[in-house]
Amino acid sequence: MKNKVTSILLSFVIAFGLWLYVVTNVSMEDEDTFYNIPVVMESETALLERNLMITYQSTNTISLKLSGTRSDLSKVNNQNITVKVDLSKVYDAGSQIPLTYTISYPGNVANNAFVELTRSPTYIYVSVEERRIKEVPVEVVWTGTAADGFMVDKENRTLDYGTITVEGPASVADKIQKAVIEVDVTDQKESIDQSYRYTLCDANGEGVDAELITTNVAEVRLQVKIQQVKEVELKLDVTYGGGSNEKNTTVTISPSTIRISGGEAVLKEFGDSILLGKINLAEIPDDQSMVYTITLPQGITNLSDVTEASVDIAFTGLTTKEFVVSEIESVNVPEGMEADIINEKLTVVIRGPAAELSLLTEEDIKVTVDFTGAEVGTATFKPSITLPEGIKTAGAVGTYSVSAAITQK
Repeated sequence: MKNKVTSILLSFVIAFGLWLYVVTNVSMEDEDTFYNIPVVMESETALLERNLMITYQSTNTISLKLSGTRSDLSKVNNQNITVKVDLSKVYDAGSQIPLTYTISYPGNVANNAFVELTRSPTYIYVSVEERRIKEVPVEVVWTGTAADGFMVDKENRTLDYGTITVEGPASVADKIQKAVIEVDVTDQKESIDQSYRYTLCDANGEGVDAELITTNVAEVRLQVKIQQVKEVELKLDVTYGGGSNEKNTTVTISPSTIRISGGEAVLKEFGDSILLGKINLAEIPDDQSMVYTITLPQGITNLSDVTEASVDIAFTGLTTKEFVVSEIESVNVPEGMEADIINEKLTVVIRGPAAELSLLTEEDIKVTVDFTGAEVGTATFKPSITLPEGIKTAGAVGTYSVSAAITQK
């Protein structure tokens, strides 16, 4: 009997405790305020399709005061309460447009579980502008000066992006006219190959507040050569002859020098002059002008405006006289062969001072043909022409050949 009474009393205590728990913790009405609930903007693609974009939003969070059972209130917080703004209802640009928002709760809470006591703010205000997409050129602004004797080849610099695509509100994008990268070349000797961040600027080069602007690239890669500059002399390899020498012959090269650029090591190896070519004055009978192409090896750039040099040759105090030489001597005819010179005579032009030419006769001029290495057959051979020892400054001028038949004895 005693155990039965004890069991009844224990059951009563447990039941009372459960009732008290339900009354005080589960079904009892209460209220709570939730702060910093994130605002989610929906249907932004609808704005993009209308070529619009948000440039201002009054707040990113809201506060919400709710009334409901303690059990339901314990299931929600500022992370699982969803606040959504539908942007598909915005059709035109405008400032401070009031938008309402919807509130939803997690799936384990009934939609009608709470009474909304207050919401703050009541509206989300947005400013909407026309969206602009445009391309602007990249401009390089150079500062400083390269090392002495070096040049920055600004005209031939290359950029991996010549233009930048900017996207954003029209009021900002319309101000942007160029993307500027600033390059300091102070005391530079080496070529540049690196990426630079740029600044979006207006037409006057002033920076534009581009916080709401997006671009297709963050940096632009610049490649520019920085090379040594050098002035070099244009030269000819001159062989004097035919009565000409350094005193009575003037060889003028125009221009006499040009400016070139290249790597420091390359220019050091190149030297201080450019050889245009070779010339034998014994083959030039009188004053003459000619043109040579200025050629440079790979890695060296011609900075002058000329690619050709003119050469003027002038003889002073010299005259020419023709002599018909009847005797032509054969020497060094190969053993077992005979050389029959076909030319009976050879007209030779001698150039020199008139006083020396007046002393010469045909008999004084010796014409010799060297047949060393000749083979059977008819061929032309270059003769040598010599003058008497007493003639110091005169000489044969021009190019000559004689024909001869080579036969076996």
